[in-house]
Amino acid sequence: MKSVKRWLRGPWLVLKLVVGWFIYLVSRKTPAFAHQSMINLYCLTRGYSNDVLSGAIGFFERPYRFSNATGVLGNVLEKERREPVISALRDQGYYVFANRLPEDLCDRLLQYAISHPCKMRRMDGDRLGKPVSTSYHRGSPQAVRYDFDTQDLLDNRDIQRLLADLSFAALAQSYFGSRPVVDVLSMWWHTDFSDHPDSEAGQYFHFDMDRPKWLKFFIYLTDVETTSGPHGFVAGSHKSGRMPSSLLGKGYARLTDEEVRREFAGSDIIEFAAPRGTIIVEDTRGLHKGKHVEKGDRLMLQIQFSNSLFGGFYPKTSMGNDLSADLKKSVEQFPGLYAAYLG
Repeated sequence: MKSVKRWLRGPWLVLKLVVGWFIYLVSRKTPAFAHQSMINLYCLTRGYSNDVLSGAIGFFERPYRFSNATGVLGNVLEKERREPVISALRDQGYYVFANRLPEDLCDRLLQYAISHPCKMRRMDGDRLGKPVSTSYHRGSPQAVRYDFDTQDLLDNRDIQRLLADLSFAALAQSYFGSRPVVDVLSMWWHTDFSDHPDSEAGQYFHFDMDRPKWLKFFIYLTDVETTSGPHGFVAGSHKSGRMPSSLLGKGYARLTDEEVRREFAGSDIIEFAAPRGTIIVEDTRGLHKGKHVEKGDRLMLQIQFSNSLFGGFYPKTSMGNDLSADLKKSVEQFPGLYAAYLG
């Protein structure tokens, strides 16, 4: 009976999603009920509803014509470089690049992260309130996670150059089959402040569902060992029909290691211990987490590309007029690629 009731919800969820989509097309804002309907449909259909929605988006949002997409990831327009990555993403949901961020760039971003103000994220059990602005002092943390303001990151010249690097966008476009938009930029510290995982810091397994389809590029800016909070991912869990109903039935929830191990083979649960500069690309529709830091800390930069801005709400941030020459050129050529941060 419960199964029948769940499926009877389907048409109602589809109607709310369609209505919300038309509101989005007019206002460029996604109603909360439409985003929630997308999440509920994903759980109900085990992912297939997102595939249908992304297919419709791809029909209208035809890919860009990139004449040059050589950058940190190499020349992504070369099939022999691009196809192994796309194949791994479709099959496993992740790929670790041999190319790494240059050492000098890691040095500058690390220096930025220890000298620039950030915000302590609320931890499990804390009262609701505004995040506390502070600076992170390595070796003496006061919270599990420290987040940097997106607006500040957009003003950083090194990060601007990464946003201008079309090798990231070209790869995302190839995976989507439609034009991408860069829509989530973030950087944060995970620390050894607590002796147990913290759900507010993303240290339990979970799936993302902010957009119909997306890719996240995770970049380690410090060396990451097994004790310093390696990123974790469940290989193949991003595929439609792969996530069991026993987990999706919990909704948009945090999951313990034990819950995940009951449903997936141990060999599918991957931890990425790697040197700084390592770049991991993931379809985080699959289960993932940042492992609890036992010793030291970990600095991560994240750049996300999506096939639409339909979905979750993010506070508005905008690129200023003081852009690096290469980012200014990319914005002029492909304004839609940066639509989340323009105007």
